[in-house]
Formats: sequence, C-alpha cells, structure tokens
Amino acid sequence: MHPGTPWPAPRGDTPRRFEAVSSPSKGFGVSAILVSLALFAGLAGLAAVLPPRAMKAVVPLGFILVIAIYGFLVAPTLRGKKAVLDVDRDRLLVDEGRGGVFALPGASLGLWRMPGTGVTLGTVLHLAGGKRPLRIGGRDHRPGAAHRLAAPPVESVDVALPAGAFEALLASVPSLATVPGHAAHGPLRVSLMPNPSSLRGGLSAMAPWLLTMALVGVVSVALGALGVLDSAAGRWVAMPLTLLIIVAGLVTTVVRSSRPRPALELELDPRELRLHDPKTGRLLAAAPLGAVSGTRGFSLFRMRSGTFTFAALVLRVPGHGDVTLGVHDTRFAWADAVPRLPAPRYVVGPPDWNAVVECFGLQRLLVVHDDHAV
Repeated sequence: MHPGTPWPAPRGDTPRRFEAVSSPSKGFGVSAILVSLALFAGLAGLAAVLPPRAMKAVVPLGFILVIAIYGFLVAPTLRGKKAVLDVDRDRLLVDEGRGGVFALPGASLGLWRMPGTGVTLGTVLHLAGGKRPLRIGGRDHRPGAAHRLAAPPVESVDVALPAGAFEALLASVPSLATVPGHAAHGPLRVSLMPNPSSLRGGLSAMAPWLLTMALVGVVSVALGALGVLDSAAGRWVAMPLTLLIIVAGLVTTVVRSSRPRPALELELDPRELRLHDPKTGRLLAAAPLGAVSGTRGFSLFRMRSGTFTFAALVLRVPGHGDVTLGVHDTRFAWADAVPRLPAPRYVVGPPDWNAVVECFGLQRLLVVHDDHAV
C-alpha cells in the first residue's frame, strides 16, 4: 500500500494522510483500577499473615510498585499515542490498515461532549466497517450550518484531530463534501450549560441528595412517633426502608449529574441576540447586537489538585439579567489584564466559545495556549 504523504498533502496526491491521537479505551481504565485494587487487596492479605515489623517494610514497597505501574504503564497510555489515518478514495485506513479499514460513504456527523458538564468539545465523524465503528473527533471543531448532525452525541472518541485537520478530513468524505461548509448561513445557536462549580449549579446538582437526606429525616421522625423504632422487629423494618431511600437518592443524583441539560439557549445573528428557554423554546429576551455590551474577565476554580483559571464573559442584555458564561478549558485566556469575576452561571465548550467571541469581535483579544494534547 502507498504509505501516503504528511498532512496537508499536495493536491492530487492519494492517499491523504492525517496524524491523529488515539484515546485510551474504557476497558484499559477499568483494568488499571482492577490492578490497583488487587495490589491493595494483596497488601491487606499480607497484613493478616505477616508480623507488624515485616509489614513496615512491605507497605512502602507496595506503594512504590503501584506508583511504578502507573508511571510506566498507565500514564503514557492516558496521554494517548499517535495514529495515522490515510484517506484512499472511498475508504479510510488506520495505521496503514492494521487498525482497520472503514468505508467513507455513509459516514455521519455528531457532537463530542464533555462528560459531567455536557459542553461541546468538538465534532465526531462516525465511520462503519471493521470489527467496530470508528469515531474520529475534531477537537474545537464546530460544524457548519450546512452540516447535518445525524449521529447522537458521544462522550468519547477513538482518535482525535485538531480542528483544521478535521475540516480537511471532512472534505475528503463524499457524502459530506457535496455540501460546502459555508453553503448555508443560519443564526449561531449555543446551548449554555449550568456551571457545576457555581453556587447555583452545585446546589442544583446536589438537590436530589439534599431532598433524600430530608426525606430520611422525616421518615425516621415519623417512625419514631409511631413507636415503630421501639421494638427490634420495627427497627429491622425501618432499616431496609431507609437504605432504599438512600440508594434511590444516590442513583438519582448520579444519573442527573451525568446527564446535564442546557439551562439557556443563546441565538446570534449579525443583527440581533435572542435568548430562549431550551425546554419550551419560548423567547425570553431579544435585543439588537449593538445594544448588548460585554465585560471580559476570568474566574477561579479551586480543587485539591490545584487552582484553575477560566476565561469568562458577561453579556448585558437589555430586558434581561446579565448572562455570565465561561469556557470550560484552561487553554483559553485573555491577552490583557482583566478583572476577576464570580463563577459564571453558564459554561460552554471551546467550539461555542470561539463562535461567541468572534460574534462580538473579541477574537483578537483571546489567547489559546496549545497543550499538545492533539
């Protein structure tokens, strides 16, 4: 097989080659967790049979072994490895065919979303063929108005490309290249997701668990008032009931947190800004774009692992309260000194952030630091 040429290839050369980064599989993550649990279980077993003096020497060695396994096996895999994609007429070959051969006709597009927050990370090209479908992610890529998103959103991809290379790859797909990316012009629509690090977002995410704890308290008080807890048989009845309520509340909290929904929809065209309720589609506010002012800033998010800085923007919409949004990506920052802002109420992903910043003419003030992830 022809080995291809580095991207971008000269016009007319086939196949065309793209260098992507593969993502670690979920199975590997599960395996890493199981290996770590096995090591800790082994240490616990040794503690039961070895004298304390011997365990003082074994435990440090066990932790060194765990760190060594992570450093030499887990960490490099989580960073991903290079994958070569060759486009040869109506097919795509991964690693010169060793990773599979996939048909380009019938390809479909969908969104790539971040787990937990639901913000858009980019666009995904879905290809069939081989032992399993192939999902190619375009990091920071936003589909054009002419692109039809037929595939459901996903939270993981097999390989990822930068936005520019991904756009070039789409031009090589027959079913997509027939519709130019700028053939259709429509308003910019951005789904604003609730910010989990804001006070409102945190309370909203924890609401089911707080209600669960309140329900457990009410049930306990009611059972105590009825005298159910005065006997051993009554306590045996109350225990599974309490556990059932707690488990149901925990499951509801986890499911709700893993499936965030848009809190507000922003619609922009060259003349007007509109805000919609994403649940009902009802128009909440509309104002000429020139009447909307913006304040740039940054917000801080503190965790045990460190403090993270995110670029933020406050939009003052006449007839509506301030709309504060931030980009959930530390690569983005403002080029000049800007004030610190409270945690924004809404967050968006890099593709939507770039589009909003461009609409307000602020892209020249935005700096994007390359983390070499793709």
